[in-house]
Amino acid sequence: MAQPILIVGAGPVGLVLALSLLQNGVSVRIINKQLSHPVGHRGSGLQPRTLELYKLLGILPDIQNQSGPFPPMKVYTSPEGPEPVKEFSMIEDLEATPEYPLVNVAMLSQDRHEALIRDVLAKKYNTHVELGTELRSFVQNRHTGQVEARIVKLVDGNEVEEAAIYDFLIGADGARSVVRKQLGLTFLGESRTEASMIVGDLEVKGLPDRKYWRGWADGQRIFVSLRPWETDGDLYNLLIAGSEVDVTRLASNIEEMIRMINATIGRELEFGDVLCSGIWTPNIRMVDRFGEGRVFVAGDAAHVHSPNGGQGMNSGVQDAINLGWKLSLVQKGLAPLGLLTSYNDERLSIIAVMLKKTTLLLDKTMSVNWKETEDTDMFGFKKGFEMRQLGVNYRGSPIVVDERYSGSRLEVVDPYKGGLDGRVRAGDRAPAAGGLVCVPAEETGEMTTTLFDVFTPSKHSMLVFAKEGRDDSEVEQVLGVVNTLFPEGTVQTIVLYPYCQNHNVAGTRADWTLVDKEGYAFKHYHYSVYAEDRWKMVVVRPDAYIGAIVEGEEGLREYVKLVFGTR
Repeated sequence: MAQPILIVGAGPVGLVLALSLLQNGVSVRIINKQLSHPVGHRGSGLQPRTLELYKLLGILPDIQNQSGPFPPMKVYTSPEGPEPVKEFSMIEDLEATPEYPLVNVAMLSQDRHEALIRDVLAKKYNTHVELGTELRSFVQNRHTGQVEARIVKLVDGNEVEEAAIYDFLIGADGARSVVRKQLGLTFLGESRTEASMIVGDLEVKGLPDRKYWRGWADGQRIFVSLRPWETDGDLYNLLIAGSEVDVTRLASNIEEMIRMINATIGRELEFGDVLCSGIWTPNIRMVDRFGEGRVFVAGDAAHVHSPNGGQGMNSGVQDAINLGWKLSLVQKGLAPLGLLTSYNDERLSIIAVMLKKTTLLLDKTMSVNWKETEDTDMFGFKKGFEMRQLGVNYRGSPIVVDERYSGSRLEVVDPYKGGLDGRVRAGDRAPAAGGLVCVPAEETGEMTTTLFDVFTPSKHSMLVFAKEGRDDSEVEQVLGVVNTLFPEGTVQTIVLYPYCQNHNVAGTRADWTLVDKEGYAFKHYHYSVYAEDRWKMVVVRPDAYIGAIVEGEEGLREYVKLVFGTR
C-alpha cells in the first residue's frame, strides 16, 4: 500500500510543506541526507508576507517570541574612523496599519527557525525528520500513478537500502537537488564567481551596542560586516567580500581570516567560537517548470538567487504553502490531479520576476564604493516596499475568477507588486480587516477579531458582504448555495455586516457572523455598505489569497469547477 507523500529536504521549505499537509489531514514522510541539523544564521530575514502565512499556520506567536527586529547599519571606512561614513536602515521600520498589521521584517536564525517548526511537527503531529536518509533514485510508474523511490538510510555506519512507494514526491532538497536532476528539469542561469564571499557565524566580544549591523570597507577592495544575532550574547553573522579578498585561502585558515578582519577594522576584536564558515557564490538560476507528473520541486531546488532583498527563503515558503493546500485536496480525492498544474502556473512567473529584482540589487551593491558614494538608495542597500512581498499576486492564474474586473486576465500584470496598485482583485493577498465584532459576542463584551484570525489553512473561506437593509433570508439563500457547491468540509462561511447603531444582527447559519465595526472589511475589499442588487462574495483560498470575487451563483460555480472539478 502506498504511503502518501515523501518530502526530500528538511529546511524551512520542506518543514512548512509538511506542516501545511499535516494540518490538512495528510500524513507525510520527511527525510534529510545530513546526519545532523545544520547550524547557522543563513536565511534569517522573515518578510511580512511570510509572517502573515505563519499566522495562518498558527506558528506566528512562537516565531515572534524568538525573533528580533532588522538592525540598522553603520558603515565605516577601513581602518575604522571615529564616526561611520554611512548610517541607515536597509529596511525602513514602519507603523502597523489595519491594512498591513504585520508590516516589518523579523530576524530569526535559520537553525532556530527550523528547530521551532520541527518541534511543532513532533509534538502536535508525531512527525519527525529522518536524518541520514537519502533519496538515491525514483521512477514514476505511469500504470499505477505512483512514485517508486529507492532510499538509503545510514544505520550504525552501514547503508540500509529501502524501496518505497508514494503517491507524490516533493523535492525541497536545495540547489543540488537530486529530485530536480532526476526529473530532468533545466536549471539555467549563471554563477557569479567574482562575487564569491566568506559567510559564517562566530562569537565576537566587546563590540558596543548590539542593535547595529556594522560594516568596514576599503573602497571596493575589502568589505567586512558583522551583523548581531537576534539572541542575547555575542553571536554575529560574518560576511567578507571584495575585489582583493582571496576567499579560498581565508576560508581554509580561520586564524588568517581573523587577522584580516582585525586589519580591516583597524583594531583588535576578541573572537570566540566559530560556529560555521564557508564560501558562498551567488548563483542565479531557476527551473523551466516546477514539476512533472506526481513529482514537484520547491525552494532552492527550483530557484537560487542573490540574497539581496531577502527574498529566497521567503519565496520558498510561499512555494510550499501554494503547493500544500492543492496537494491536500488532490490527495484526499476532493480535486482532480490537474489542479496541481496551477502550482507551476502561479509560481513560475513570480520567481522569474524575483530573480530579476534580486540580481539588479546584487549588481548595484557590488558596484558601491563606500569612499565615494553619497546615496545608498542607488546601490541596492535600501529595499523598497515591494520586497516585503505583500504585493505578490496570482492575478493571471487560470484558477481565479474575477467578475469585478471582467477580462482582467488579458491585462499585463506585475506578478510581484501588482497587489499594491490600490485595487483588490482575484489573485491578490486577502486583506486582514481588523476591528470585527463577533456575533453574538457583541452583546456580551464585543469580542473583536480580524479575518487573519478567522482564515484557516485547511478550508476555503467564503466571505459574504451583507448590505445595509438586506433581508437576512437572502443571506441564508447565499449560504445554502455555497454549501451545496463546495465539497463537504472544504469551506467555512463568513457573513460580514456593516456597523450601524440601530441595526440588530441576530446571527445566521454561517460559521462566522461578524460586524464590521471599524469599517475596514468593506473598505479594504472595496465594497459599499449600501444595498445593491447583486450578491457580493469573495472566496479566500486556504493560502490567504483571493480565489474569486463574484456577484452570483454562476461565478461561484465557475470557481468551484476550476478548483474541485465537475461535481
